[in-house]
Amino acid sequence: MNPMNKALLPSRIPGGAYILHLKTERDLMLRTGSLGNIALPSGHYVYIGSARKSISGRVNRHKRLAETKRGKRHWHIDYMLAHPEVKLIRGDAYAGYLECDIAKQIETMKGVSTPVLRFGSSDCRSGCKAHLFRMGGSLRNKIPSIVIRKEKRKNSKT
Repeated sequence: MNPMNKALLPSRIPGGAYILHLKTERDLMLRTGSLGNIALPSGHYVYIGSARKSISGRVNRHKRLAETKRGKRHWHIDYMLAHPEVKLIRGDAYAGYLECDIAKQIETMKGVSTPVLRFGSSDCRSGCKAHLFRMGGSLRNKIPSIVIRKEKRKNSKT
């Protein structure tokens, strides 16, 4: 079976947050609807989103858009995923987590930048600068461990 035909995440993951890991090897100019034209430098990015009922359904929808470069654009991230230079590397699910909690954790990391204010967070009520972050080279593989470490701390208190 061709691995590209598989779903990015298994079905039936309940609501919570997710992280999309993205890469572009060239600088981009995107038209993103409410944010207008934006410039994104080449590099590795993470986008934090949420889904109320099914993280896997939302992430797999993003995967289809990233692969086909066709489909309706609902959110800022859809414009980025539809760009021919953007590659979706993977998606990580965090059932029961809030996207803003993860975004605030990531934005404080050394080497992380916020290339476009309000990208993915235009309706945020928690004061997030954005939900899209450009990652320094050594950081791009550390995101899941940061969130998992936080989860372990929560579980150790119970």
